[in-house]
This record gives sequence, structure tokens and C-alpha cells, in this order.
Amino acid sequence: MALQTGLYYPYVHLRDESWAKAAALYWRNLARVVPPGFPVRDRDVIKELNQGTGFLIDTDPRPAAETVAPAFVEAIRDNAEALRARFAVEDRRFTSRRQSAPMLAPTPRDLTGLYPEEVPAELEAALEEAGLAYRDWRQMVGHQQVSWVVVDPALAWTYKCAITEELARRTAFAPVTDQLDAYIATGEWTAERITDTLLGGAAPTVGRETAQARMAMMAVQCVLPADLRHVPADKIVRLRTQYADEFAAFAAAVEAATADVVGATQEVTDRAAFELHLQGAFDSHLAQPLESLRQAMNGLKLNTVFTTLTIKPEVTVPGAGLAWLLGGTATAVGTGIAFAALATRQAAARERDTLVASSPAGYLLRVEKELKPATMLRRAGRVMARTAGVGI
Repeated sequence: MALQTGLYYPYVHLRDESWAKAAALYWRNLARVVPPGFPVRDRDVIKELNQGTGFLIDTDPRPAAETVAPAFVEAIRDNAEALRARFAVEDRRFTSRRQSAPMLAPTPRDLTGLYPEEVPAELEAALEEAGLAYRDWRQMVGHQQVSWVVVDPALAWTYKCAITEELARRTAFAPVTDQLDAYIATGEWTAERITDTLLGGAAPTVGRETAQARMAMMAVQCVLPADLRHVPADKIVRLRTQYADEFAAFAAAVEAATADVVGATQEVTDRAAFELHLQGAFDSHLAQPLESLRQAMNGLKLNTVFTTLTIKPEVTVPGAGLAWLLGGTATAVGTGIAFAALATRQAAARERDTLVASSPAGYLLRVEKELKPATMLRRAGRVMARTAGVGI
């Protein structure tokens, strides 16, 4: 059975609404790292995606933080001077902002904050001793005053990715992010790896750890409208729940594609080569079946039209002449033809449903058809196609 839960990182709040909608079309659930007491303030769209579906799951990072903290403490104590030269915070304190009034979120050039509940005491002490952190930066969130462990954004990023990797190991959730750079920050987080990452010596990892998440998002995004931001959240929720069978087949195809590429690249260390393998598995397992399904559906539509045309001459005889020739039997003949047309439509509908259900790309076709922007004329045509048994 394909994994159904993604693990969002490195933030608590989903930053990109369009990405969140795309994620909701694949992941049954999306776990995110939420320390106890953290003031969650989701946007309305995220709340709508979550309402009634339990899409988002809050995951406590403290056990994972306790596991990865010792490696960070070791890396800090062994490289304090070099790390301080790059990530020192003493000269960058928010001296003009140390007040109880609400503060704006930091810009990329600012320092950033780790929530204290996700920073074990030993690690916080090591950071402060090395001049890499301080506890301050108070912020009012509603009526709650929050303090943070203030650090350089690059250090916070590395720490968040390490916690995520440990959480993924503990939960078997698949790490997934809307921040492309975070994909390279996976792997075993030893003290040496942490040092290399922070001081710029680490080479990008191949990316096998996030292959399934990337495969799933590649598949979903290939059928989404360009401006997903304007697609109502309730339509996303309906697609998530209405086509359960097609969704299951699609999820299994993603898992199979991921297994293929991971199995074939165990000895691959070149990232560009891995990307080619990933694209190849996506094409063979998902993109090509989707195109084949599109062609099959188009062929079904033509065949249905042809079948309808074969019975059309029988109804082109003028009604008055037919009544004069056949008397009272004209209505019965017309009724028979109507039943024949109905049977043709029903057969086409059954064939359509079989095609969609049997294809790993059936769910993708549903998404493509349901979310594609439509003019009034095209919407009317879609209704007629469904009535005729050739639309989905």
C-alpha cells in the first residue's frame, strides 16, 4: 500500500496556497512539525482544506529533537570559532525591537527564531556559549507572549531539516516541502555532516529520501491549471474524497515508480543522473499512461458518435410521412430508437468508467477535467458529454 502521509518541512505554516492545494490532491494526510504551545495561525484556505477531512496532522518534534541535538552540540563545540565567524548573533541583536509590541516576521537578512520547545536545553546552552543564539525576541501572538531561541536562518534551516529526517525515520512519513532548496538537505545528520553543511563543504545529496514526495507532486502538478490559487478549496476536498478508487490506483503507481527509481539508483551518486532516472520513472509509470488514457477517451468519444450516426437514418424520415406509412407504430419505433440510443450511451459510460478505473492515471484525468478552467460553453458541452456517456 502506498504511503498516504507526507511530512511537511521546514516550517509549521504552509507558505504557498497553490502548493497546499496540490499536496491535498495526493497526500491523504500531511503531518507538520508543531511544538507544544506553538501559536498556529493558518490561512483561511488551509483551514478549508483541513475542515472535515483531518488533512493536517500536528506532530510533536521533541523526541526527534532530543535524538539529533547531541550531534549538533558536538559539531558546535568542535567548530565554535569557525561557526561563530559565520553565524554569530551578538552584533545582530534586535536591540531596537526589544519591546512587547507585535513584531513583523523577519526578512531573509534578519535573524530568525526556533521555538524553545523544539530546542533541548543542552543544545540551547551550547549555542549560547558559542555566541550562536540568545533567548529573546518576544512577540505578542493574540494575548500570548512568545519568546524564541534566536539564531541565524541558515543554522535554523539545517536544524529543522535534521529534525524532519529523524521524524520521518520514526513515523515512516515521506518528507515533502514547498521549498525547493530543502530537498538537498536530507540524509544522516552526523556531527560531521552538520559541520560540512553549515560551513559549506557538503555536496548536495542524491535525493532518494524524498523521491516519493517529488514523484507524487510531479504527477499532480502536470494536470493542474496554471492558476491553482483561484480554484476553490472545497473543490479540492471533493476530489480528494469522491474518487477513492482512482486515488488508490494512482497512489500505488506513484509507489511503484518510486520503488523502480530507488532500486535502480542504489549505486548512483551523481545528482543530475538521479534526476534523469526520476524523470524516466515518472514518464513510464504516470505520464505515458495518462496520455494513453486521454487518447482512449477520445477514441471512445468518436466510436460513440459513429454508433449514434449509424442509427440516425432511421429517424431522418419525416415524422408525418412515417406516421402515414406506419400509422400508430411511429411512436413505438421512435421509442425503440430512443432506447437504443440510451443503451449506446450507457455502454459508453460503462466503457469510460472501466478505462478510468483500470488506469493508474485515471485519478489524474479526473483532476485535469474537474479543475481545468471552463467557459460557459465548454461547461455546457461537458454536461452534454457526461449525459452522452463520453465525459468523465
